Amino acid sequence: MVKIPLSALRCIFRYPKENKIVCEISTDGIKRLNEAETLDEIINEARLDYALSNYKTFSSAKDLIAELHS
Repeated sequence: MVKIPLSALRCIFRYPKENKIVCEISTDGIKRLNEAETLDEIINEARLDYALSNYKTFSSAKDLIAELHS
């Protein structure tokens, strides 16, 4: 899992009809919260989490933001 601080996100563009938002993420913010690992390790961990259904899905941005704040 990669932790993304809300302060590192910047909204770039919205697609209201498709309910999508394009964001830019500051790498400095990500580096500050996450331990250094190789990209291969991060990808392998993400694949394992996905295979084990160890992830959360959200039906709204409000629910996602509430989870990010917790």
